[in-house]
Amino acid sequence: MTADMHVHTTASDGLLTPAEVIEAAVSAGLQMVAITDHDTAINCGKLNTYAQNHNIKTVTGVEISAYDRGVKIHTLGYGFDPGNAVFKDFLNTLSKGGEERLKDILKKLERAGIYLSAEEVREQMAFKNAPVHAMHICRAAVLKGYEKSPLGFYAKYLMPGKAAFSEICRPSPESAINAINAAGGIAVLAHPGRIALEKDKLEALIVRLADAGLKGIEAVYSAHTPSETAYFKEIAGSLKLYVTGGSDTHFKGGDKSIGTPEFHPSEELRQRLKF
Repeated sequence: MTADMHVHTTASDGLLTPAEVIEAAVSAGLQMVAITDHDTAINCGKLNTYAQNHNIKTVTGVEISAYDRGVKIHTLGYGFDPGNAVFKDFLNTLSKGGEERLKDILKKLERAGIYLSAEEVREQMAFKNAPVHAMHICRAAVLKGYEKSPLGFYAKYLMPGKAAFSEICRPSPESAINAINAAGGIAVLAHPGRIALEKDKLEALIVRLADAGLKGIEAVYSAHTPSETAYFKEIAGSLKLYVTGGSDTHFKGGDKSIGTPEFHPSEELRQRLKF
């Protein structure tokens, strides 16, 4: 089975609809695909509906935008019950926190000479009941001519260490793991090769999170080198964690595309997530 377990849609910072995700998955010859929008599972049901018409398997997915002392430790969740009370309360808290963070970011941007309103940011959101995301801010800024590209604006103002970065209401990876596990899912460390930690500290983090209930590592990832992929597979094996893989595709025509890199989920992972 070929799978892509890391795709984003218009429910968070992506530009693809669930129907377009399935269309791309079919073109790539995939048998399984999961969307993992930031801090919301609002499009998972729609993805499953479209997938059934093309004989493609899906699981519920999410990517929690977790941080630890200013370091991005994004945490993927799969196979959870989105109606679970603990999980719903957790996502609701993240959504409210995102609103507070938006206020903080807009104030910081204003001090840097960037003038955006909350309304202008929300105009970039396809789902008004979904959490606000940094990329919505970036797209609003590009429309007003403050930067040529959303990613350029993010790198200049919103990354950790930049003038408008805000850590207000950012969840810890442990809290994300707890919520995903409470809903019957499995928690997976997203793109570990992108975590801004030295090797020994990263390994210590993975051990710490495994002790907290982490069940997998996204070793097969679009931006990982072959040596990084092998390294994270080895760590997963030593800690008895699942290996997952995904492209992290957000839109058509970028440097990432659905179905790359090629990923074949293990029989154990398929059985656990029932696909």
